[in-house]
Amino acid sequence: MSDTAHADRPPPEARRGGFSPHTVRLAWILAVAYLLVIAYASLQPFRGWRMPPPEILHFSLAPWPRYITLEDIAVNLAAYAPLGFLLSIGCGARYGAPLGALAAALAAALLSLALEAAQMFLPARIASNVDLLTNGLGALVGAMAAPLFAPTRIFGSRLHRARHRLFHAGMAADAGFVILCLWLLTQFHPTVQLFGSGRLRATFELPAYAVHTPQLAFSAEAAVAALTVTALGLLCSALMRSGQRLALPIAMLIGAAIAIKAFTAIALVRTPSPLSWLTPGVVLGLLAGAALIYALARVGTRAKLVLAALSIVAATTAINLAPANPYQSIPPQLLAGGQSHFLNFSAIVRALSELWPLLAVSYLAYALGARRADGS
Repeated sequence: MSDTAHADRPPPEARRGGFSPHTVRLAWILAVAYLLVIAYASLQPFRGWRMPPPEILHFSLAPWPRYITLEDIAVNLAAYAPLGFLLSIGCGARYGAPLGALAAALAAALLSLALEAAQMFLPARIASNVDLLTNGLGALVGAMAAPLFAPTRIFGSRLHRARHRLFHAGMAADAGFVILCLWLLTQFHPTVQLFGSGRLRATFELPAYAVHTPQLAFSAEAAVAALTVTALGLLCSALMRSGQRLALPIAMLIGAAIAIKAFTAIALVRTPSPLSWLTPGVVLGLLAGAALIYALARVGTRAKLVLAALSIVAATTAINLAPANPYQSIPPQLLAGGQSHFLNFSAIVRALSELWPLLAVSYLAYALGARRADGS
């Protein structure tokens, strides 16, 4: 019987939560990774620690702010929903779907409480009971949604069949698919250029290594876009089963990233120039990346993994060496100065954007090592 026929049925080893053991194990790993991202984002900047004054020790009982917008609520819900989703898969395997969702939401709420309490020791951050409530609700929404994606459910079974029809089976392929999805989330960070993940200059206050010129900015934008598209295309190709068409999945991935970038500029940042990031250098980079993917599509899987890792390293180097663009303004929502729930959400996606190249290269090294161990 073919692999595709097997993929049409839910895995026989599915546990009480409806997910296979390797999916549950992957969910726990991703939950820990996302927890670290949230902690990294919530405790920035990592300096200025001091004992908080007595009047803010009871932030959970403080009066609610006078103005709370729907946007503030939505972004905090979105920040903790993935954590609740992942924890629900893991807890559901042990306690069943209903109790697992409840345990996941409670664990995420306790994490939010701990991080809000830790923020009281940082003068640049403000602990908020509104954040605490919306973070907990977001985790609950994500936890309740997780059982719907189980292979034994109607919606989950369709995704399960499509995933196994297009991509290789196993935990390694699942992890690679998650790396691609995490990259999409990094596009919600509104201050980086298109596909400019891994920019660390602002976080570590590194100096600029070159003076801005139009020619240098053009070259940097083209290089970053081309190298990133090449890396994503090679990774996607390495994950896909032989005989499957490569162009459509890659086009959908890049198209989704561009749509997210435009949505962020229009709906979240509300910039008057929502397509200002679509520069001639970026367009040239997208075309060059597509040409490189076409040229390298027939190389072996090992070569694809190595070239993808090298492309990510090169793109990260280029984005950090590129000159700062003096014409790129910082959205007002991202300027520190008072409580801003959008600022908290942006900190999480910024942290994910900064850490994604490390996660991606680590995965590619793992996948390459696994293929060597298997002799494939």
